[in-house]
Amino acid sequence: MKTLWSTLPIALALVGHLGCSTTTTGGGGTWPDTESDASALDYDIESKDSGLADSTAKTDASADGQAVSDANSADLPDFSGYFDDIAEEDTDAGVVFNPDAACVAIAAQGKAAPASILFVLDYSWSMCMDPSAPLSQLNCATDPAKAKWSILVEAMKAAVPTLPDNSYSAMVYYPDVVDSGSVCKVAQGPKVALALTGPAGSAQRMALISKLPTLLTDNSPVASTPTGDALQAMYAYYANTPDSATPGASRYIVLITDGKPTCAGSAANAPAAITAAVGKANLANPAVHTFVVGVPGSEGVRTTLSQAAKAGGTASTNCSDTGPNYCHFDMTAYPAPADLASHLAKAFAAIQGQALSCDYKIPPNPKGGATDYIYVNVRYTPSNGGKPQDLVYDPACSGPGWHFDDAQNPQHILICQASCTVMMADSSAKLDVLFGCPRQEK
Repeated sequence: MKTLWSTLPIALALVGHLGCSTTTTGGGGTWPDTESDASALDYDIESKDSGLADSTAKTDASADGQAVSDANSADLPDFSGYFDDIAEEDTDAGVVFNPDAACVAIAAQGKAAPASILFVLDYSWSMCMDPSAPLSQLNCATDPAKAKWSILVEAMKAAVPTLPDNSYSAMVYYPDVVDSGSVCKVAQGPKVALALTGPAGSAQRMALISKLPTLLTDNSPVASTPTGDALQAMYAYYANTPDSATPGASRYIVLITDGKPTCAGSAANAPAAITAAVGKANLANPAVHTFVVGVPGSEGVRTTLSQAAKAGGTASTNCSDTGPNYCHFDMTAYPAPADLASHLAKAFAAIQGQALSCDYKIPPNPKGGATDYIYVNVRYTPSNGGKPQDLVYDPACSGPGWHFDDAQNPQHILICQASCTVMMADSSAKLDVLFGCPRQEK
């Protein structure tokens, strides 16, 4: 059975940038350097239920699934027309590929990147309240099961089992120690350290739930909301975590909060400072992308949370910082406990899908050596037989398109949210990564 984390099947076609008079060998075969032989071999990447790292590649290069062993043999696949199609003007995408480009197609396997997800959870006193209670009613829920914190805990219990085995996960809540003298204190590292999530029943999965604190009560100290301090501490934690600890994984933070940041004694908790910190992390190397979920109680800071999601590189399609379609996951319209629980589950599903389905590890250059990344393009083909769409390179993700995780040293191709949403809804769509023609930019 597919989990919420099951991903989009993709096909990647890699096209090598041809030198002056070279012959490229790949898969045991020799590829001639003539334009007449240019084409692409597609690899379908199919995710197993356990997660993206288990993706396998299949080739239709020959009837028995083996790569073509001799480019000069009579069994060479018929590539006629492929680059004729690429050379045509795509009026929908506004893209024209150079029909005279000297390209030789080489098939290679690609895998979608695993995810590293650090949950940052608001444990301020107001999380003990019933989400349907008036904001002026400062009392914990009479039914503990209807408290915002209890609903969040149940959502975590449902989401954690769906994490892929090959993902990395961690969790922290803030403030850290809730007593009368530490209502603004934040932990400098996660309560559950970043580690491989592992198989069902793993120690990491159990810790993500067992380390969640108990529900606060009316008799508890009024814990504050040092959101900025908590985020900066976790960005620093990620920055000090070497790539080898999460090999190949893209990094994410999932912030869930119910209100305005407090603890004014720290400048980090000012709205502008939070947005700046989130944006800085999103542009770091390696980048940390931040999802933002605002539950009931956050009505007064929806603009701030929306701006943070935009700065964090996770803004929803056609969003606005002034609403009604905010750039973050806005749960304030669902105050009824059952509705909040349902929409939190949907938010987790959307976050999980975006974190995995729209992030692809760049395969090694099939020809060996360095890749010239200005000769990389991305093409999306709908499964309904619709016309292929050449996505433009758009580092700002101001609309449909894609970008690299790091413009100077790219490791991943990231699909912009506007395109990601469309692709996630089309589970049989195809994505081709084309090497060899000048990059189409917005």
